[in-house]
Amino acid sequence: MRKNFWPDVTRAVRSGLLAALVGAALVACGGGDGGGITPPVLQANPTTPWELMTAGDIAQCFLRPARDTAAEKTAKLVERQLADAGSNSNVLTLGDNAYFLAGSNLGYTDCYEKTWGRFIAKTFAIPGNHDYEGGDSNDYFGYFGAKANPDGKRTGYYRIDQNGWTVFALNSNIDATAASVQAQWLKQELATAQPCVAAAWHHARFTSAPDGDNTKMTAMWDILDQAKADVVLQSHEHQYERFAPMTADGTLSATGGMRSFVVGTGGAETYAHATVRAGSEKQLETFGVMRLSLSAGNAMWRFIDVDNAVRDEGAFECRKK
Repeated sequence: MRKNFWPDVTRAVRSGLLAALVGAALVACGGGDGGGITPPVLQANPTTPWELMTAGDIAQCFLRPARDTAAEKTAKLVERQLADAGSNSNVLTLGDNAYFLAGSNLGYTDCYEKTWGRFIAKTFAIPGNHDYEGGDSNDYFGYFGAKANPDGKRTGYYRIDQNGWTVFALNSNIDATAASVQAQWLKQELATAQPCVAAAWHHARFTSAPDGDNTKMTAMWDILDQAKADVVLQSHEHQYERFAPMTADGTLSATGGMRSFVVGTGGAETYAHATVRAGSEKQLETFGVMRLSLSAGNAMWRFIDVDNAVRDEGAFECRKK
C-alpha cells in the first residue's frame, strides 16, 4: 500500500529494476524527457527551506505559439524563482497541466513541453479534470511518467517527504469518499507522516469563484484535519485565493482546521471572483505562482505575479511542531 516514492526508487535501483523500467517507458512514450521514468530531483538539505513553486491550470496555448502564452510568462517566473531558491527546490503542478486539442496530446507536446516542460526534472505532478480529457488519463501518465505515477499503478496519488514535511499529492478525479481506497491509503500514511503535513489536489474545496465550493474532497479534508495537517493547495478555479483555517464543512476554526490556497494561475485564462466566501482572506485575478518555503516546524508563502511583484505573503507554524 505504501507510496512513499523515494524508498521505492532506492529499492528499484538496488534490485536492478530501474533500468528495465526506463527502457520500457522510453519505448512506450517515445523517449521524451517527460515520458521517462526518471524521478524529480529532491535534495536532502534540511538546513535550508525546501522551496516549492506551485500553480495549476497551466498550458492553454491552443494554436498560438507557446512564446505568446501566459504559460510562457509563468514558466519564466518559475525559472527565476528556481534559480533564486537553489538546489533545494521543486515544482508542484496542481492539475489541468495541459488543455487538449481535438482529443490529442498536443496540449502536452506543443504547450506544456515548451513552457513548464523545461522543469520536468524537478517537477511533481497532480492531475486535473482536463488531464483526464477524452475519458482517460493515458496522455497525462504517459507524459509525466514516474513524476506522477511512482507506484506504476496510475492511481495519481503519492507522498513526498522533505525537511520535516510530508506533502500528500492526491487525486480529486477519482473516488475520494471516506470508504475509498485513496482515503484508506491516506489514513495509513498519515500514521507515519512528518510533523508538518501539506496536501495538494486539483478541485478547490472552498472558493469564491462562480462555480462555488466543490465537495469531492470533503472526506479527505476531514481525514487530514483530524490528523492535524496544516495546509491544502488546490487550483481548478482560474484565480488566486487564500483562506483562513477551516474544517471540512467550511466552518472557520480558531483552534483547528486547515488553511488553504487556490492557485489556478499558471497560464489558462483567468476569471473574476464572484461573491467573496466566508473565510476568504485574499483574492487576486492575475497570472502567477506561489512559492512555498517549508522548514522544520513552519512555512512561509509568497504569491508572485509574472511581473515579479509579491501580491500576497505570510507565514504559519505547524500544528504539530
